[in-house]
Amino acid sequence: MAYPIYYKGAWQDPEKVTVSVKDVGFLRGFGIFDFFRIMDGKPIFMSDHLDRFLSSASKMGLSHSYSKESLAALINEIAALSVDPCLGVKLVLTAGFSLNGFDPIGESELYIFPGVFSFAEPTAGMRLMSREYKREMADIKSLNYAYALREMPAVRAAGGDDLIYHTPEFGVSESSRSNLFYVKDGVIHTPADHILEGITRKKVLALASSVYEVRVGACSLADFMSADEVFTTGSTKRVLPIFSIDGKQIGDGKRGEVTERLYQLLLANEK
Repeated sequence: MAYPIYYKGAWQDPEKVTVSVKDVGFLRGFGIFDFFRIMDGKPIFMSDHLDRFLSSASKMGLSHSYSKESLAALINEIAALSVDPCLGVKLVLTAGFSLNGFDPIGESELYIFPGVFSFAEPTAGMRLMSREYKREMADIKSLNYAYALREMPAVRAAGGDDLIYHTPEFGVSESSRSNLFYVKDGVIHTPADHILEGITRKKVLALASSVYEVRVGACSLADFMSADEVFTTGSTKRVLPIFSIDGKQIGDGKRGEVTERLYQLLLANEK
């Protein structure tokens, strides 16, 4: 099924939705987004995602007239139309029209894109390549992924799937589109600073804290490289194992017991 796209205050035929060449989101990447899932017609963690979406809009200084309640009503409308077991829903808010290509005029433009979504196999795992990089405005889910996109061809050419960001001063922060954890001697660790605080990260931290010791703080690249397990969390990944970093195998190169248990716990608590 081809799902409609929300644009200009209404759900519209996706073939008829356009983006102005004078939209500052298009011209300058000035905008924010969020992404979550609808499973069997039910939005997953919608309240948390909408809180973050509105927080990102406020921090970015984007003017709009949408409340949490009005956005939730729109999401529930598309959820009621869902005929697929899993939809991915992306909300995008751009700064809108600009006469000079820099200064936006008036309110921002809201787009909501629903589409069929499927997860990667949870045991498949990923391979990360490190880069010294600290994302600008990391606490805002902005449209700007230029650095990751620029680096991705080299990452894939080296046999990697994604990035692990770190700096000598602050240590590891995150991956390009997900949060990172490592396990050492039964203790779970995750970076605290210079990250986008993921919704799945939040849920996993709460679940993990009930059964494991969890430490949130500074984590070095060496900590991750010498870990027993490394995993990443995100709305598109749930809890996914990391098998290697810069070609160095993590643990035994398979999904570890902690990673598997947290995946199962998250699965049982998606609501």
